[in-house]
Amino acid sequence: MLSPGDEILIPDDEFASVLLPALVAAERGGLRVRRVPFAALADSIHIDTALVMTSHVRSNDGGVQDLGVLAARAHDVGAKVLVDATHSAGILPIDASDLGLDVVLAAAYKHLLCPRGVALMSVASDLTSSLAPWAASWRSAGEPYDHYYGGDLSVLAATAARFDVSLAWHAWIGAEKSLEFLCSVPMAERTGWCVGLADHLAARLGLTPTGSSILAIPLVRPERARAALKEVGITTSGRGPRIRASFHLYNDMSEANLIAEVIQPFVDSRDSHQLGVRTP
Repeated sequence: MLSPGDEILIPDDEFASVLLPALVAAERGGLRVRRVPFAALADSIHIDTALVMTSHVRSNDGGVQDLGVLAARAHDVGAKVLVDATHSAGILPIDASDLGLDVVLAAAYKHLLCPRGVALMSVASDLTSSLAPWAASWRSAGEPYDHYYGGDLSVLAATAARFDVSLAWHAWIGAEKSLEFLCSVPMAERTGWCVGLADHLAARLGLTPTGSSILAIPLVRPERARAALKEVGITTSGRGPRIRASFHLYNDMSEANLIAEVIQPFVDSRDSHQLGVRTP
C-alpha cells in the first residue's frame, strides 16, 4: 500500500501505539512521517500524503476527529485513512463503509467492555489483497480448521480474516457476553447517555464539551484534588495537571454531580477550553 518516499500524516501528540508503528515503518520502509496538530489534521492533507493515521477520540482530552471530513479530503488526493477507534467504539457511531475509512482498529477492553486480549479491525475490501498479513497463521486461512499443516498462500482468506490471529480463548468468552450486552442497547441511547454525562460535567465545571464521553479536567492543585476525590470513594491516577473523566453506561448523573461538587474548587479556569478538539 505504501512505497518508499510516501508520506504518513499523523497528529503530533498521537497515542504512542499509533505513532510508534508509523515511525518504525518510516525508518524501515523509507517513508516520511509528518506530524501536525490534531485539530489541523484534515486541513494538512496534501498531494504527497499517502496515509493518514489518527485516533477517532483522543484518550488524553476527549477530542473528536471529524472522520467524514478527514476521509473525504484524504481520498481527494488518493490517500488512505487508518483510525484507532479504541476510545469511541461502543459509544460513538463509526461506520467505516459510510465514512469511507480504509482501516479501523479498536482495542476492545475500553468502551466495548471486553476482557484484555480482544481487538477488532475492519479493512476496506479493495485493500485486503494489497496488505501483507505479516502475522499470518493457521487462523488466517479461509477455512482455518482445514489448514493446520502444509499448504501455500492460496489458503489465506480472501477477506480481512487473513489478518486474524489465534484467539485468546478466555478473553473471547467474556467478549461475547459484553458485545451482546452493548448491542442490546441502541447506539443512540449509548451515545446520548455517556456523552450526556460528560457534557453535564463540563457544564458544571465551566469547561467546553468535547462531543465524546471523555472530559479532561485541568487542575491547579492536582494532588489535593485527587485526595478530595478519594475521600468520597473515587480513585484516580495521576497524569500531570489534569484528571480524566470517562463515562459509560454504568455511570449516572449522581456520580457526575459528585465529581463536580468535589473538584470545582480545584479547576484551573485559565485552562477552561479543551485543546485540539474537532467535533463533527
